[in-house]
Amino acid sequence: MKVKKIKIVVESFDKTQKRWLKAMKSKSASKSSKKNEEVITVSSWEVLARVFSPARLEILSKLSKVKPLSISGLAKSLKKDFKNVYSDVMFLADLGLIEIEKRGSKNLVPVSKYEGIEFNLAA
Repeated sequence: MKVKKIKIVVESFDKTQKRWLKAMKSKSASKSSKKNEEVITVSSWEVLARVFSPARLEILSKLSKVKPLSISGLAKSLKKDFKNVYSDVMFLADLGLIEIEKRGSKNLVPVSKYEGIEFNLAA
């Protein structure tokens, strides 16, 4: 099943660790968790800015609108250099934000895993 939304939270490592320990002790999902929602935690605003650069956010936005048939097609729709788009697509795939489907012997198709991304700025 496709996860509908992913939440990006900025919080310290200590706070993340405490939240995880509490969740493990309670054996049930936290009250704030919702069905079909995942959470990615980053440790600082600087990390958030590096991970979610304007170019990467543009790729994520374009994927759901254009549904390109290849990374090359995505680069063309963005009017960006293939090498830079390829690098960012692979980075986003490593993070688990997009999937790469292999079609044919050489064609790699980037596919969005989420219908929405929520940034929790009040964490």
